[in-house]
Amino acid sequence: MKLDDIFFSRRIRQNHALEHATITILSRMIPNLSVSARSSSEGFLIFGDVDLGLLRRALDEALARLQAGEAELAIHPNCGTNIAVGATLITLGTLLGLASSQTRTRLATAAASSIAGWAAARPLGEYVQRHFTTLPDLQGVHVTSISRRKFFNITLIDVRTAQE
Repeated sequence: MKLDDIFFSRRIRQNHALEHATITILSRMIPNLSVSARSSSEGFLIFGDVDLGLLRRALDEALARLQAGEAELAIHPNCGTNIAVGATLITLGTLLGLASSQTRTRLATAAASSIAGWAAARPLGEYVQRHFTTLPDLQGVHVTSISRRKFFNITLIDVRTAQE
């Protein structure tokens, strides 16, 4: 693991944007697509079995559309960022509620704070994606390789990118 993979470097954010756009376009090509993915500074991994020809078409379209300025493709509603933001908000809300000295207030505040955190998770998660975890500026980025491998019984597709 590279140091860049620990923090949200420019390359990770760009690959995260390309990952989201690719999965969005691939989902339109394959109804009921069930995959997950993880970005790194070198590209992204797709966990799931996908036809490499369809994936290449989705990747090429995603890259071209992001480079043409379709920044919204970089935001995905099922991103792990939304889950992380939601879990953080719910945890903070529950802890805030439990800080009360009265049992009745503690329970009501914890419940209300948790529900508010859950409700705010997606819009706040999308804000975090837009400003911190994705970067749709992919000028000079290109796909260098796509490879498939099996790890135990899981299909992994490794998409590698580079920037000129």
